Amino acid sequence: MIVDTSSACVTLQPGGMARLQLRAGTRLRGVRGTAWITADNDRRDIVLDPQDEWVLDRDNRVLACALRADADVVLQIDERQPA
Repeated sequence: MIVDTSSACVTLQPGGMARLQLRAGTRLRGVRGTAWITADNDRRDIVLDPQDEWVLDRDNRVLACALRADADVVLQIDERQPA
């Protein structure tokens, strides 16, 4: 999935996933459900519950997965605007 906007919501169906190409400074925020996030060449695994946030420290491809198979997950994506 390519997100070419400064702000978007992504809904992941139960057990679903999305592959995103995001820029440094982009903020991912959990809105509903629990998501597992992993980024290329990054050993960390990120789990976002509602109201949790994670900010990318570099341009990267990200895989977001719905952790539960019984509920949708909604993530808010906000890209930092260039100064």
